[in-house]
Amino acid sequence: MKNNKEVSRRDFIQKAGKVVLGTTVGASIVRTAQSQVYKSILPPSVLGANERLLTGHIGTGGMGRSHLGFILQRDDVQPIALCDLYRKNLERGAQMVKQKFSNFTTHKDFREVIENKDVDAVVIATPDHWHCLCVLYAADAKKHIYCEKPLSTTIEEGRKMVEAVRRNGVIFQGGTMQRSGEHFQEAVELVKSGYIGKVSHVETFNHEDKPITGIGMGDDDQAKWEKEGLDWEFHQGWVEHRPFNTNRWIYHFRWFLEYSGGKITDWGAHLIDIALWAMGEEKQPRTVTAVGGKYILEDNRTTPDTLEAIWEFDDYILTFTNRVYNMYLPKGYSDHGILFHGTLGTLRVDRGGYEVIPVPNNDGCEPKKAGPSELNQAHWTNFIQSIKDNKDPIVTVETLHNTTRVCHMGTCAYIAGARLRWDPVNERFLGDDDATKKANAWAYRPYLNGWSLTPPYDRRQKA
Repeated sequence: MKNNKEVSRRDFIQKAGKVVLGTTVGASIVRTAQSQVYKSILPPSVLGANERLLTGHIGTGGMGRSHLGFILQRDDVQPIALCDLYRKNLERGAQMVKQKFSNFTTHKDFREVIENKDVDAVVIATPDHWHCLCVLYAADAKKHIYCEKPLSTTIEEGRKMVEAVRRNGVIFQGGTMQRSGEHFQEAVELVKSGYIGKVSHVETFNHEDKPITGIGMGDDDQAKWEKEGLDWEFHQGWVEHRPFNTNRWIYHFRWFLEYSGGKITDWGAHLIDIALWAMGEEKQPRTVTAVGGKYILEDNRTTPDTLEAIWEFDDYILTFTNRVYNMYLPKGYSDHGILFHGTLGTLRVDRGGYEVIPVPNNDGCEPKKAGPSELNQAHWTNFIQSIKDNKDPIVTVETLHNTTRVCHMGTCAYIAGARLRWDPVNERFLGDDDATKKANAWAYRPYLNGWSLTPPYDRRQKA
């Protein structure tokens, strides 16, 4: 893809932000001035005759509709295909798009979206256990990809996605959008520059105030939900099939280990991503330990309600802490955040901004604060600019694989109930004891039910 005009990321954000971000879905839009700006930013070879990136959306549930909301505020992107296994989600997504565009298709099978030759890029916002197959199919079809975090549900899936994206030469943007926030970028630079001194301890945390009943026990009435347009068997995909329960679907799927990893791959992916970025992504953990359990909540989740994971690197330790039932934190803290503890001070950062708190009696570090910055539109702008320039965006497939892999290491240590040693070259745990074997088996659990990680991906027997 040729670059018709060199535009810096900052210039692009400034131009696109002034034109795009004020547009509202359903509003009357004056396009003349806007189209002239976009002609100077994105060449026709990228946007096509209608000067837009044409997108196919795989998953129109909560996060999928959030992405629709973001891009429907823009004039450089147009959704032309929507897909979801649940008819009501599909209808909700379609209602959003109809406020601005009339020419789009709807589907139940994600492969029909990918087969659409007019689709330039796919947006993957499915339950986590479907990310991999969607990415593999899309990459093989030469579609650019925006994929939600976490990248994968197994370490092996992540490696296969890296290989597919690079083999096919497509642009991949991962959904850890905090990297596009200016205040997160500033915080990372402060850590990297040594502003708070040498850092040897990084804490990440996310807590909630869930009642003891948690997510409840769900609804087992499969027939009722299938009448409303849910394809339960297809939803389960390659994992071991279980009896229907609403908690294993929609938002709550992430609290079941078959489909996700709980909070450590949900919020943990966002927080650990920033921690790894600041401390140096070339560094890999040597060991991982995780303790916790389902001690409090009286629901049917299989992920812990209390968890502490510790990764040991050569020169620092990283922790992730989660309580689902009690979100008490010091005054001024959000329910999530990252703490970098250095010899000169501590830097705390979350989506509300960052703050540097100097260590008493240590010269060389002054208090410093910043408020929040825009995340999602900046992330989309970065993705579009990367397609234009045919270069990697801010969250490459390798970046998201690295972050997700560290999260999975924590889950594997929790499942194995042991301190594990890590081999970063072969992406496996070291040792032949039972705990290590259990951890590696979870990290590389096989695809079932006729699905495969190598072509042909769908080997199910046809009726």
